[in-house]
Amino acid sequence: MSRIAYRTIVSSAIVGAALCTGSPGAQAAPPSVAALAAQVTALRAKVTTLTAQMATLQDAVTALQGMAGAVQVWQNASVARSVQRNDATNVSDWTLSTLASLSLPAGTYFLEAKTSIQDPELSASTFYCFLAHSAAFIDDSVDNSTQDEPATIALQGVVTLSSPETVSLKCGATGPAATPGSAESFVSRLVAIKATLQ
Repeated sequence: MSRIAYRTIVSSAIVGAALCTGSPGAQAAPPSVAALAAQVTALRAKVTTLTAQMATLQDAVTALQGMAGAVQVWQNASVARSVQRNDATNVSDWTLSTLASLSLPAGTYFLEAKTSIQDPELSASTFYCFLAHSAAFIDDSVDNSTQDEPATIALQGVVTLSSPETVSLKCGATGPAATPGSAESFVSRLVAIKATLQ
């Protein structure tokens, strides 16, 4: 008797719980059309906001690109130029040959120059090269060569010009100056890149 009463009580409790909470397989009611329409409207508003933000960012990028502008580069090259021989002991007394030059507007520039020089008439020669403008030397270098081994000289530097100026790559060779012929540069190049000092 007690077992039957216990089972009846448990069965009643389970049925009551099922009626209160719903069966485990029951599904929630679908959202209404009005709720879906509200969600779509909210999403469209977010898309509109993001599109506006993207347009603002693109405008900012375009403005920055315009401020940066293109890199300005000047260059000059020459082939087979004579290089003056000198007998003077001090290089400051030498006559130099211009192998490449650039006429630059006022501004700050990174400069790079390179040349290969040889004197086929002398067994050995010393070459001095200068990167310069009217007011000062920017860089200089020296190298030696024998008849069949040209010297390659590279120069670089930064210069700020307060007004339009000509920057030149100039070189000279040791003598004797009276020897027939001359020293010779094969290929010379001078490059200037407009820059901003940091």
